[in-house]
Amino acid sequence: MDLEEMVKDEDSEDEINEGARVIEDRRRLELLGLSEDEKQFVTMWNSFVKKHRVLVDGHMNWAYEAFTKYHCAEFVHSTLLNWSWRVFMIKLYDYGLLKPTTIVTCYAILKQYREHK
Repeated sequence: MDLEEMVKDEDSEDEINEGARVIEDRRRLELLGLSEDEKQFVTMWNSFVKKHRVLVDGHMNWAYEAFTKYHCAEFVHSTLLNWSWRVFMIKLYDYGLLKPTTIVTCYAILKQYREHK
């Protein structure tokens, strides 16, 4: 690749535009009739999954734990976001995608954050 191609203002086709992705997610969520907090949670999760390239089966436990660590401040400060986090975690458990130890670890992360803030 020569210098002219590198300094162009154009996006390459494989480049990820996070802002456009969030807008697309919001539009899709409007069709589902979710509350604002549920939309925010789903957008946070989708962004995390895409950024870290999470694959469902093998990655879900570490991904949900890392997601909880990354967003624990938001979950502690917003009761509605916390409920969305809990409901989603229960659904993942019901589908067999989360282990009970991961659930305990995630609750411990939030508890530890509450105690230290």
